Parts: sequence; structure tokens; C-alpha cells
Amino acid sequence: MEQPIVNGTILTREQLRGVIEESHKRSESYGVNRDERDLNQHRLSEDELEAKKLANADILSQVKATIKEFYELMSPEDFSVGFADKDGYILLYDGGEAARQNSRNRKFSPGYRWTERDVGTSATSLCLKLQVPIQLNDTDHYCRRAHGFISSAAPIFGHKKTLLGVLCVFGDSSLVHPHTLIMITSAARSIERNMRLLRRNKDMSMYIGFLDSVIEASGTGMITLDKNLRIRKINRQGKKIFRSVNLEGKPISALADFDLDLQSIYKHPAHWKHKECIIKSGRKDLHIIYSAQPVVSAEKKLLGAVIDFAEFSNIQKLVDKISGTKPFFTFDSIIGSSPPFLAAIELARRASNSRSTILLLGETGTGKELFAQAIHNGSEPNGRPFVPINCGAIPGELLESELFGYMEGSFTGAMKGGRPGKFALAKGGTILLDEIGDMPHDMQVKLLRVLQTGEIQPIGANHVIKVDARIIASTHVNLSEAVQTNRFRQDLYYRLNILQIKIPPLRERGARDIHTLANHFLQKAGHKQQLTGDALKALATYHWPGNIRELENTIQRALHVCDARRITAEDLALGINHGNRNVPGGTLAEMERNMISASLKSTDANMAESARRLGISRATLYRKVKLYQIETV
Repeated sequence: MEQPIVNGTILTREQLRGVIEESHKRSESYGVNRDERDLNQHRLSEDELEAKKLANADILSQVKATIKEFYELMSPEDFSVGFADKDGYILLYDGGEAARQNSRNRKFSPGYRWTERDVGTSATSLCLKLQVPIQLNDTDHYCRRAHGFISSAAPIFGHKKTLLGVLCVFGDSSLVHPHTLIMITSAARSIERNMRLLRRNKDMSMYIGFLDSVIEASGTGMITLDKNLRIRKINRQGKKIFRSVNLEGKPISALADFDLDLQSIYKHPAHWKHKECIIKSGRKDLHIIYSAQPVVSAEKKLLGAVIDFAEFSNIQKLVDKISGTKPFFTFDSIIGSSPPFLAAIELARRASNSRSTILLLGETGTGKELFAQAIHNGSEPNGRPFVPINCGAIPGELLESELFGYMEGSFTGAMKGGRPGKFALAKGGTILLDEIGDMPHDMQVKLLRVLQTGEIQPIGANHVIKVDARIIASTHVNLSEAVQTNRFRQDLYYRLNILQIKIPPLRERGARDIHTLANHFLQKAGHKQQLTGDALKALATYHWPGNIRELENTIQRALHVCDARRITAEDLALGINHGNRNVPGGTLAEMERNMISASLKSTDANMAESARRLGISRATLYRKVKLYQIETV
């Protein structure tokens, strides 16, 4: 049984005889001239030939190098060597002058096509067709112009056994030797190996180039270190952060205070995530957040480390997500036209252009945070962080870590990697110290130091951090009285009371502002109900202890109980008498205490529900319960 022909393998004698016989039959059917080469044999133009050579530049360079080695083993005077691409076009040939002339006479020269249809049976045409090494001698060739010659050809394969071309050698029949085919086949395999190596090098170069581009495009700084902690590479962003372009080749210790332990990074990589340090860059201190990762070979050998880092100021872009607050409100968001309110807005506009500390005074619900956001957004440049913190809602023992941050392991329960404080997050922007009148006394001392020095020291840290956040403090407490009763430090009050803005309570702003705000809240809720005359009167005569917050909650509550077209005084359920009836007497504090007591009684001391009904936060309700010494059991 005849063996099948396998690509790239040398044929047996029986296979070769059958192949030649079949090829002769095909050549005859194609009308190939047996005596002379076809005068009209297909040939490329000069431009087409150059284009072909350019497209095959990689393999041609390898063929040229191989031909040089080949001639060291064979006489160039007796043999000529050529290369045909996968389409059969001769792109290269070489040899002694006599051999070259003979090749030209037989049209084996650059530009000519040597397929079976063009020249009939030849080593080159058969190799192209069958993609196996072929050696023909004398009359094996179809055309008599090749009789008296020996020709050998071997295919050259590329990626996934794709045919790239054919390597050919020609000589006198008297020089025939079976080793010639083995040599030309070995040369073809050598070219294939070189092409694979070239392809791998190109792929590697492209991959390395891609990685370099990725590293350079990174929005954070990146440093690669060898096992001796010497800087191998630092990307563009890293050079920008350090204001230096000459760091490659230097030890990481050139960046003072960048304290790394390569073995620790290798054994405990989780401990080297999101760490803080202060780097000396010239005369400037850089506050850096960095993570270090070991670089390990496939054999688990430690090769070095890679560090990604960023200036802490860049982390400020994440402040909105971390703090949960984005400063949406501007001065255009503030609604009101009463003279005292307009005076407060004008003063706030002027304050927005200053970096001085601002003190906002006003009752609960008057819109102190809205004013703070408007002041922040009125500053230049916009886009800087706005970080609020309620000093009265956070327990005293936690307030220091919230304001100043802490290092990893500084206390039980501390987050791994530590945590930046609100002051650090607000760097370059604004920090709102809400309800500062309720700040514990010991924290008042620490805050005073920050105001005096412009520095904070995270808990557990051995360094200080410069802060330049503009401070806005707000409180409902009469700080002057608090100073007199030793509940608030006098020196801190003087530090805070630079630009004081008093926001008038809603009851002092007049009916027009109340009605305007009520209609605004209706539109905001997306409802079309109208306030009746008695409802407008009820709104104007109510004393609004919860101020604007209570007004908004009142409108929202009324929308749930009113009919589809209007809101009446009964729907508002303000709990006061109208017309000629009397409003409950007493001081404002007494009225507030009575309202809170009544609400707690009606809800069975449910703090959340009472706060909702009163239009205040739970933190404010707890504070007022403590202030008025109201029993909740």
C-alpha cells in the first residue's frame, strides 16, 4: 500500500516516481513547452517585484544569511541558489557567474513565476504544489532546457505550518548527490527556526512595548526595583510626582523615608498595601500613599518589587465617594429675599473669596451646611474637596481619629493600612466642622493646635502633615455664652470667630420667604397641589422651631394626606391655633422642650420617629433631650 505524502517529509523513491509521472501529465495538459521556456512566462514589473521583496523582507534576510553559510559547504561556481515566495515568484538567487548565467537562460531569475503551469515539472514547482522536499535530475524535469541539471527544493514553513516559500538549488547532473537534498532541507529548517526566533522577539518586543506603554499611561506613579532595591524604572507620572527624571539606577534610599523591606514585601505582601509616608523631594515634603508588591519568577525566585504610589492630594478626587457628600449647592440654590437673609448671603459671598476661617451661626435647620457648600463652590478654583463632619454626632473618643486619621495598628480595631483623617482629605479644599459647639473639651485643645500650626499628627504616626484646608465651623450654640460657662474654650472661639455669619431663623424671615420655600418644596416633590389661603396663613403664623428642615418635612407629610388638588391648614397639622386663638406661651426654649416631650410621649420614646416628626436629625434630638434633661423612659 502506497504511503501518503506528508507535508515537509522527504519522499520515498516510489512516491517520487509517481509524483514525477503525474506532474508530467499535468504539464502536458497545461500546454507547457517541452523544448523552450515560454516567451510570455508571467513576470512581475520592477515596482511589483520591489513590493514583493518588501512584503517578504524578514524571510529574505534569513535566506541571504543561510545562502552564505550554504556556500561554505558547496561550490558557488557549480551551484546557484534561489528563493521563491509562496506564490512561486523568484525573489532572490545567487551563485557563481556561470551558474547565474545558466539560471537566467532558463528564466530562473527575480520576478519570474515558477509554478507547474508556468514551467512544468521542476523541483521548485513540485515543492510549491506538494509542500515537501523534492530533488529532480536530468530527464525528471519536463522542459528539456533543464535536462542535464539537478535541482533540489525544500519548503519553508511559518506560523501554524503556513507555507512561506521554497529554497532551491541547481547544479550540473554530474554533481548529483542525495546529500544535496538533505542539505537544502536542513537549510530550510534553519531558516524556519530563525523565523520563529524572530517572531518571538517581535512578539516579546511588542509585549514589552505594550507593558511600557501601559506603565507610562498609568495615572499613578510606578517604580520597579531589583532585588537590591535599586530603581530599574520609574514611569512618567512618578517622575512628575518626584519632580525628577534622574532616578533610574539609584537605590530607593535616595528617596528619604521610603522605608522598604524586600523580604517583608515577599513574605507579607498584604502588609504593604495603602501605606503612607512623607518623601523628601528637594526642599518639599511629599505626602505619599503607596503599595508594594513582590516580583517573583516562575521558579518562585524573588526578583524585586513594584511600587505604585500617588500624592495624597490626588486621592482627594475620591473624597466625595469616601465622605459620601458632594457639594451641590451654590448661592443660586439659596432661596429667600428677606433683608436679614439677603444680608447673610451677601456676607457669605464675600467670605467665599477668602481663605479665612468662617463661623456660621444659626438654629437647627436654618441651612448652615447649604451656606457652607455655597461658600465652598463660590471659591476659586472649583473641584476641590468639601468634607463635612458632625462634631456633635461622633463620640469624643472617636472624633480625633475621624479628624486626624490614624496609622495601622495604632489602636484595637484600627483598619489595616490605617485611614486618613478628614483634615487630610480636605487638603486644598474646605472642611465643615458642623455643630462645633458640641465638640468635647479635650478635642477643642487639639483643634486649637491645628489652627495655630497648620499641622496634624495622625494617631500612631511619628510625623506631622501640613494641612491647608479652609475651615468653616457651624453651630446652633451661642458660643459667647458657652465661653462664659466654660463649655467652650475662649482661645478657640477667637480663632474661629474671624468671619461670622448669622443665618436668621425662618420665623424672622417673614411670610414671603416661608411661602416661597413651601412652593419650592412642592415643585421639588413633583406634585401639582396648591396651598389654600388658610394653609398659607398657617405657615406664616407658625413659629417653626425646626426651621427650613421642618417646613420641608411638613410639606412632604401634607402631600400624603391631602386630596389631589389642594393642601389645607388641616393637612399641614402644625399643632397650633390660628385666627383669634392663642399660640402656646412661654420662651422659645420652653416651647421647644414641650414639643420634644410631647413628641416622645406620642411615639412611646421612639427617637427615630420623633426626630422625623419634629423635622430634625436623631443626633440633634439626642442632644436636645440631654440639654433639656427630658426623661425618655
